[in-house]
Amino acid sequence: MSLKFVLLFLIFIVWIREYLKNRKSSSHHFPSNLGLTDLINPPLVSVIIPARNEKKNISTCLTSIIRQSYNELEIIVIDDGSKDGTYRAVEGMQKNNAKLKLIKNGNLPEGWIGKNYAIHLGMKEARGEWLLFLDADTELYPDAISKVLSFGLSNNINMVSFSPEQVLCKFWEASVQPVIYEFLSSRYDYNCVNSPRMEIAAANGQFIMLQRSVYESVGGHETIKDKILEDVSLAENVKKKGFKIYFSYGKEIVRCRMYKSLREIVQGWTKNLFILLSYDLKSIFKIVLRLLFFSLLPFVLFFYSLLLIFIEPGFKNGLFLISTLCLVCLIFFTQAKRFKELKYPRASVFLYPIGLGVSIILFLLSVYMGKISREIEWKGRRYSV
Repeated sequence: MSLKFVLLFLIFIVWIREYLKNRKSSSHHFPSNLGLTDLINPPLVSVIIPARNEKKNISTCLTSIIRQSYNELEIIVIDDGSKDGTYRAVEGMQKNNAKLKLIKNGNLPEGWIGKNYAIHLGMKEARGEWLLFLDADTELYPDAISKVLSFGLSNNINMVSFSPEQVLCKFWEASVQPVIYEFLSSRYDYNCVNSPRMEIAAANGQFIMLQRSVYESVGGHETIKDKILEDVSLAENVKKKGFKIYFSYGKEIVRCRMYKSLREIVQGWTKNLFILLSYDLKSIFKIVLRLLFFSLLPFVLFFYSLLLIFIEPGFKNGLFLISTLCLVCLIFFTQAKRFKELKYPRASVFLYPIGLGVSIILFLLSVYMGKISREIEWKGRRYSV
């Protein structure tokens, strides 16, 4: 048996395992049949939203909060030096909603990340027993706060976080985001994160709800003021103190269109990927090799087999073409089931090879930013890493 058939056989085994794993388990979903009907005195929830140049998103986010089925809310928006009219957009909505507070952040103190300082400022105005940190580009489902608060209280969970449903509208979003989120779901396995017996902790800063007493006992954002991945750092602090955390996929809880262009995708993920892997070169190169060998190579081999059959028709090359075609179909079929469950557009399945190629480049660029440049840019600010 030639080397190329041995190679195909090994890759087949990996994807058959993925397919079987997909059949046995679905995405970690949040219980949907929850409400707060049993609570006599529902606690006040302070919703804190840092916003920097979010004029296009902030109205949708705030409207989804104002329309929540849960009424015991206060909403605090911190305008973090926006230059696009974000402050005026929130100010306009504030006139019609007494629960909405607006804070303008002036100068960023040395040693602070912008988002972390904005939340720190918002906390000075917050009165709630529970806190909800949201990104300005998120949109809540109408009963999201009611469900999550009920879940936390009934299960004695101190901190709940969700990875939002991803809204993928354009070519690059639909290509790249599913590949990156596939990596994240393997890196931060929900069952491992949620197990008190395991040290690993994680959260998604787009949606974090936690008890105020817990937040204060771990030192709040002041203890993580210089952390780019403040969400993971906060979760680690909470779990180290012995509090219970819960992290899951936010189906029918929260949705988000995270990045709207290739430029935003590149800026966002090159900022985060290397840090998510704890600046570990070995880990990042293992992931790159895995993506190259097990995910991208099958598509390269398929096109190579097409070329071979045209150049030199024959049984052996025909068998190689059929084998690579079967492997590519298995990959597409496996990802189609997974992507459907995650509400990704159907096109994402067929754009998967392109997303793989771009994601590999993003991982390598992230290494460059973290190891060589040692500087990242985000929303017009530069930070040393």
